[in-house]
Amino acid sequence: MNTRLDDPGVWRLDTFRVAPGSLADRAAVVDGPEGHHAVDVVRVREGDLVRLIDGDGVEAIGRVETAAQGSARVELLDSRSRSREEGVLLTVVQALLKGRAFDDVVRRCTELGVDGIVPAVTERTIGRVPEGAERSRIERWEAVALAATKQSRGVFVPRIGEVCGLPEVAQLVGAHDRAFVAWEEEEGATLKGALAEEVGETPRSVLLIVGPEGGLSEDEVAALVEAGAKPVSVGERVLRADWAAAAIAGMISHDLGGLNP
Repeated sequence: MNTRLDDPGVWRLDTFRVAPGSLADRAAVVDGPEGHHAVDVVRVREGDLVRLIDGDGVEAIGRVETAAQGSARVELLDSRSRSREEGVLLTVVQALLKGRAFDDVVRRCTELGVDGIVPAVTERTIGRVPEGAERSRIERWEAVALAATKQSRGVFVPRIGEVCGLPEVAQLVGAHDRAFVAWEEEEGATLKGALAEEVGETPRSVLLIVGPEGGLSEDEVAALVEAGAKPVSVGERVLRADWAAAAIAGMISHDLGGLNP
């Protein structure tokens, strides 16, 4: 039976999230929604091996000691801490999309290891968050991100930002080492060329801005350029809005040596 995080087969173990700081002791308790999922849905039982994460860099493997009434106590057998310094911190700003397409953006970007996802409202945004529903919508995206982190055996759960407008996005540009605007009308600069401009100086934090189904307007791109962002093309083909962010995040991850573990 696997007892260490580096043993083959650990990736097959069911993963559950616990509160930050919970993995510092000999045992941890999985309760709340995660406890219900573990005990009543997955049906873990005494003696089962599970993987635990705190969503902020610590992971552990443990053996279930007790499991009842939506709560499981897990004896920790091995644990380790990972650091965000191990990869590039990529934040994706994605304009809201129609239906539940934003869920797909969150899921795909999480699987790649992005550090944060910020929903935005732009000039051509069609999808909207109903008035009074922003908190519940963000909670849904957080749940999607957690599920995708566990499925992909990630350690960090990306942060989901508040819904913002273009002025707030422009402010985010200055808070990152590099900022790129994916723009289908850009004819000069390519993402690959832009990433190669600073050879030997891998940026610690990168911001990627992706528009809605109808793309960003010239005025919006101009405002982001004024703030310090660089519009880039990723090729002749136009990507679907619900797929573009993940595709470009994958390119950035490849060229810069990886994102969050």
